[in-house]
Amino acid sequence: RSLAWTHTGVGSSEIAHVKEVIQGAVAGDSEWLEVEYTVDPVLDERVRGVLEGGGVSLGHVILMDPATGEVFSYVSTSPEVFPANRAYPTASLMKVVTAAAVLRNRPEAASRDCRYEGRPNTDLELADLRPPARGGWVDPFRRALAISNNHCFARLAVHDLGEDALLSEIVELGLLEPPAARHPPGRVEPVGDALALGNLGSGLGGSYITPLGAARLAAALAEGELVRPYWIARVRDARGDPLALPERPAPRPVWPGGIASELRELMVDVTARGTARRAFRDEDGEPLLGPIRVSGKTGTLSGTNPTGRYQWFIGVAPAAQPSVAITTVVVENGPEASSAAEVAAATLREVFCDGERCRVAHAARLHARARARDLEAERALQLEQRELTALDRPPRPVGASRLELPRRLLRRKVSGEIVLLLDLNRAGEVRAVRIDSSNLPDFDEVVLEQVRTWKFTPPTQKGRPVEARARLPIPIDIH
Repeated sequence: RSLAWTHTGVGSSEIAHVKEVIQGAVAGDSEWLEVEYTVDPVLDERVRGVLEGGGVSLGHVILMDPATGEVFSYVSTSPEVFPANRAYPTASLMKVVTAAAVLRNRPEAASRDCRYEGRPNTDLELADLRPPARGGWVDPFRRALAISNNHCFARLAVHDLGEDALLSEIVELGLLEPPAARHPPGRVEPVGDALALGNLGSGLGGSYITPLGAARLAAALAEGELVRPYWIARVRDARGDPLALPERPAPRPVWPGGIASELRELMVDVTARGTARRAFRDEDGEPLLGPIRVSGKTGTLSGTNPTGRYQWFIGVAPAAQPSVAITTVVVENGPEASSAAEVAAATLREVFCDGERCRVAHAARLHARARARDLEAERALQLEQRELTALDRPPRPVGASRLELPRRLLRRKVSGEIVLLLDLNRAGEVRAVRIDSSNLPDFDEVVLEQVRTWKFTPPTQKGRPVEARARLPIPIDIH
């Protein structure tokens, strides 16, 4: 098939996904398809500018509707070297999973302080799985999450959760299933001993996730539901008729009660006073997004393919009632390049801020595109219900509505019929026209071009003008 792309800022895996979706759904004689993506091309360009301006050579940014899974923006700097459809070290994003498992299974552990020695973000030894009897530092659960304390989360995994509860949470959150077509599942390495379990629970190793899988985890923070990301809005054939796409599954509840809202409130500290604090403040120390609070989590861990230090950020905004979920991941590229958290903060400014003013309402334009598609689909359904059979009388061409055929076609001896599908407004003017059926394909474009300019008697129902869809047969006999 030849495809007409209305948006080209996607990688080869997404194009392959489109072909996979429409394979077998297209009539045998269809040669042209129009694919419309959900991604906003203007926002994509702004996000690309954020990555370029930040000196990021290897990075991904995904913005998504946390309620539906609709992808607003999907930008990759180098899909060949750093493909979006590959699993990378989860790093401290795993602490979100561990924290959720604690709140679900051992909520009393979230009220207990954690005593430790040394730096909170270093690699662990077996001795670190036990707290010192005295001295050292003390972090409550909230601060341990904000500063990404490896000691505390390793102990929560080993002593409070255990392997079964932690793995159960990983499965429940969909980390081991494909987040979407052409995107592989995440994976977890076998847990051999207590230190391996501690490393898994703290994000120091043992787990891998794709950028889209991370976006799915971020979206779950909104309502405690797991959505399936999608980026194909609709596909039309050569006649302009929509093709049926696979039905999108409903969001799946994964967290009971108020776990999602509690996690969001805890994770505000990550951007306000934790590991992402500097990224979300300007040079004067003021919040970069003004009154808009962001719940987030950072993660950093070395990996291979490509080799480098991976930096993550996932989050939702606004924290109280999220309308956007974000995932950024970059492979560290020198001290001057932006971190994943800085990329996320700058990207969210593009969503919520206009100049120096940041408002929740600015994100509404992203959701407006989806609403416009829904309204269009609703209007098309209404037109279907007002087809020719439901009108007072069939609309008829008026005025100089005559078919003029070029000489090259008049030389032929043909007999056939072209049936058009017309969308008419209340005045009988043609809003859209396409071929419904035809056995004279050489005449189709000529007929379409002329009928678009015709005027018809106004369509009416019970004497009142209405918008309507009507079929117009045009017989052609040339002897």
